[in-house]
Amino acid sequence: MTVVASVNSTRRSHWLLPLVIAAFIVVISCGGDNADVEVLEVTVGPEMVDCVGVGPMKCLVVDGELFYDPIDSFDHEEGYTYRLKIERFNQFPDDEEPPQDASLYGYRLLEVISKTPQ
Repeated sequence: MTVVASVNSTRRSHWLLPLVIAAFIVVISCGGDNADVEVLEVTVGPEMVDCVGVGPMKCLVVDGELFYDPIDSFDHEEGYTYRLKIERFNQFPDDEEPPQDASLYGYRLLEVISKTPQ
């Protein structure tokens, strides 16, 4: 009887260890607040321009293109070109469906690298 119990416990340990390792890998790869965060360096132009998103609005010009989203904690002052370090993050984690008129990403100011008068 002891031999059978020993064999059964050995069989259990053969599949249990790979299962524990797989579960650990899944938890590590899915966990963490920074999984969907990207740090970017961008140039913001000296003027906000007219644009149309959901309706008429003012947009920043970022790296020469219209930028429709706000950058949290950034206050644009007309007449200055900025070099910024920002982070782009998923506003709708866990595969939550964003509203049709919302951007998938949010932006947050990390650092004003430079502010140059124009």
